[in-house]
Amino acid sequence: MKKVIYFVSEDWAFLNHRLEIAKIVQKKGYKIVLITNVSDCKNLIEKKNIKVIPIKMERGSLNIRKSIKTIYNLVKIYNKINPYLVHNFGLKQIIYSNIAARFSKTKKSFNSVIGLGSVFISGNFLIKFFAINTLRFSLFFKNSKVLVQNKDDYIFFKKKIWIREKNLFLNSASGINLKKYTVSREPRGKIVFLFASRLLKDKGLLELIEAASKLRKITKNFKLYIAGKIDTENPSSLSHEEIKSWEACDYIKYIGYQNNMNEVYKQIHVAILPSYREGLPKGLLEAAAYNKPIITTNVTGCREIVIDGKNGIVVNSKNSEELYLAMKKMVENKKIRISMGKEGRMIIKKKFLLENTAKDLVNLYKNS
Repeated sequence: MKKVIYFVSEDWAFLNHRLEIAKIVQKKGYKIVLITNVSDCKNLIEKKNIKVIPIKMERGSLNIRKSIKTIYNLVKIYNKINPYLVHNFGLKQIIYSNIAARFSKTKKSFNSVIGLGSVFISGNFLIKFFAINTLRFSLFFKNSKVLVQNKDDYIFFKKKIWIREKNLFLNSASGINLKKYTVSREPRGKIVFLFASRLLKDKGLLELIEAASKLRKITKNFKLYIAGKIDTENPSSLSHEEIKSWEACDYIKYIGYQNNMNEVYKQIHVAILPSYREGLPKGLLEAAAYNKPIITTNVTGCREIVIDGKNGIVVNSKNSEELYLAMKKMVENKKIRISMGKEGRMIIKKKFLLENTAKDLVNLYKNS
């Protein structure tokens, strides 16, 4: 049985975003080994017949000594396992793993870009320059394939990172299994908006709070639920104090990290993600699968899922006024919410089914 190593930042991220596709890959005759930071999900993952190898890696750290140590540990793991291929998820994993691949027995490297992150949003030229050239260097590995989730990232990696078309693919390495997403009628009562993502400024949370404050001045017929983790290792993270200050408003409810999103979606009317940039946001895919209309921004990743006026409303990023007007429109018009919700699930069927993504991925594994 051919061994495939998945290198993912956190065990909970693998459990939430990569487990389903890994299970399909397993059924096709591959043995999955996961390298990741371990929290409390190791046992749950290993029950799925996936071996977990812990590795300590600080996502927010640029410490050279720690980076070299991580790469050295990866070389040892790769040489011991001697995998058929290594599949990396995320920029830091891509850089470390491909450098390690040069000093090990690794034959093939697959690299899923799941968003370019705060480094490319910040506008800091020196940091961008360093990141681009580090990516170029790490991906200059003859058997390295790059998988991107959207057309914008495809163009970026082709033109800026100089990846040849034969090594560059549109494949999200994720998707939606519609059988797991039950559709329910709109709940009665106030219109509930749901923000479900990591609690980062880059996700547009500050603009969302400002828009909700404006909306509150003209109507009390809504609530805003905020679901997700505070990601303290991310430079864009919001603080516990900021979250607590929002909870003082009776129209905002912080519900934290949720294991059962099916129950959450039964309670809400509209999904909302005013992000600055995404890869292919799972939260929006799930919202569409649940027949929920969406408000999002006209940025990379989000516009792959939402067509303005069809399955949601698309506004400009960092614009709380447009966000407020979109929320106001959703509160006032049930017909729009219902029709957009139905259209969203149709878009999932056409473009984002897990079984199709997995089939394409396995073919890439076999033929690359």
